[in-house]
Amino acid sequence: MSNLDGASIRKGKVGTNRLASDDAISGIVLSGVKPANLDLSTPKVVYNLQDVESLGITKDYDSTNNVHVYEHLSEFYRLAPEGTELYLILEDQTDKLVDLCADPAKTLMIYAKGKIKQIAIGVNLLPTVTNVMLNGMPDDVYNAIAVAKLLEEWSEENHMPVSVFLECYAWGGNSASSADLRDLENLSAEGVTLVNGQDWDVAEKKTGHAQKYANIGTVLGVCASCTVDQNIGENETKNLTHEAKKLLVNPGLSNHKKIDDKDMYPQLQTLENKGYVFGITYVGMAGVRLNNDHVCAPIVIDDDNNINEHTVAYGRTAKKVRRMLRTAYLPEVKKSYLLNETTGKLSPGSVVALEDLGDRKFADMQRASEISYGKTTVDRESDLVVAKTLNVGFKVVPKGNVGEINGTVNLKSKI
Repeated sequence: MSNLDGASIRKGKVGTNRLASDDAISGIVLSGVKPANLDLSTPKVVYNLQDVESLGITKDYDSTNNVHVYEHLSEFYRLAPEGTELYLILEDQTDKLVDLCADPAKTLMIYAKGKIKQIAIGVNLLPTVTNVMLNGMPDDVYNAIAVAKLLEEWSEENHMPVSVFLECYAWGGNSASSADLRDLENLSAEGVTLVNGQDWDVAEKKTGHAQKYANIGTVLGVCASCTVDQNIGENETKNLTHEAKKLLVNPGLSNHKKIDDKDMYPQLQTLENKGYVFGITYVGMAGVRLNNDHVCAPIVIDDDNNINEHTVAYGRTAKKVRRMLRTAYLPEVKKSYLLNETTGKLSPGSVVALEDLGDRKFADMQRASEISYGKTTVDRESDLVVAKTLNVGFKVVPKGNVGEINGTVNLKSKI
């Protein structure tokens, strides 16, 4: 008997897309007043601004309570891809920034099952709070940098690495006396970024502490819209101004001064050099961009040409690599491999197969134009008999980034 179809070739099943990206998934931790439909200290996931408003977080909520909660969330969804997962948790207004960087942030990340790739943390202060200044900013902000670094380290130890954006609210207004975030004493906080920019027009409608907010929701939305290799301040595609809605037309700093204020403008380069993040404008280019993708760490390169994660882009790239490689190699744990009958070490075929697991992930990232190059090297001397430990080395060359362009122009009588 034969099948009258002659030949049967059917459509196969397609598994999980190994090129799919969830790099935009974000989290935000804020203090504020309890909304109508959300309890404080209760994690929640939203996918759009309608979800946010259904919780009772609206423009009226912000206006009535003189806070920036809807502002941060609406800015995130103005800039992030449509339908992006955003995990949020709202804490009591008595909580300080240092408090929010600890248990609330960890609670949110655990709730999200490690899916959060970048997290913003900010406060809405009670009117009775008096800021004590330290190194050019409220002491709560300065002290939060170290706590945020502990959070970032905790995220790495628990296999859910994140980039952290901190609200540098109520910046003191003097760049010379402000901490050099690229050279903090006894602290190198890769993975932590301090934002001290604001939308001046939004702040102008507020009173008291709310006038001195920093727009972490905007920066978080920009980051979520970027591929991991992109500078969040990229000039070509990251114009943050929305002229029709009058959003970020007048960028300011969190001392509630416009960047083109006669006292502020001369200080912008010093703030850039010291690693703060804020909105700027360029002569000859319409709109507002972030100045750069700084982190609170120096730039380090060692004798073996290893570099630290001294930008947001380098941090996000390296964190993605670590996530992907762990996912690739987890199935190999407790798996049996053929060994060389003479040495008891890995056979050449096993080495090739194990290296291929990592190299395929690097190839995926190269195809997605997220890295320049990646290579996996398995230690052939790994002891899988007694120690049962596979030693693997990974090398990654990130993509480059144009920070500035230097050139000269000469008029010639002839060439």
